[in-house]
Amino acid sequence: MTDVAIRRARGDARDLVSLVLVEAVGSSITPFVPVPFVDDYLFARLLRRIARKVVERAGQRVDEPFAKAIVEGYVRAGARGLGEKALAAAARFVVRKVAVVLDVKKSHDVFGEAIAFALALDVAVELEAVSFATASTVGGAIHRATESVGSAALEVITRAGRDAFRVGEAGESESSRASRVAEAIGKQVDLARGHLDHLMRYELARPSAPS
Repeated sequence: MTDVAIRRARGDARDLVSLVLVEAVGSSITPFVPVPFVDDYLFARLLRRIARKVVERAGQRVDEPFAKAIVEGYVRAGARGLGEKALAAAARFVVRKVAVVLDVKKSHDVFGEAIAFALALDVAVELEAVSFATASTVGGAIHRATESVGSAALEVITRAGRDAFRVGEAGESESSRASRVAEAIGKQVDLARGHLDHLMRYELARPSAPS
């Protein structure tokens, strides 16, 4: 990419974070929902909202089945067996209660995951790879790409975003807060977007990539 293209991609990435910030913040709360599987349902709903915003940002019309197909492909790529999922849900419930009592950062915070989902989908849109016919495949590619980025990189985004929210001023507008938080996590977002660009190109080029 040229220097101009890199700067444009960075600016677009930060604008994108501002656009989906409300959903990303909402997603970080879902792991504390005290009912197994309901949190996953709520998270999927928030991802569908993010998907619609990201794709519509490029001028492409998105209806609910379209957004749902993208998210279902994403979820399916990371699905585990029902028994394993039930055990994990029970364990997560206990961890959440401990996290709430101790007021510590939960290890499964999904704020960074939601931001990474938006960035990876944005890459797919930029590559003109997103349509209703390819939605599930793109969703699977997004999951594999965000998994490859790694939890440590996403945790940096989560921590920076959380810290930025804490220093907000009383009476600050939602748009001002979104811009400030996007700027605060800007460097981490730029790095993640660069990695996801490379990974998404690879995943989307894979022949017969599982969805």
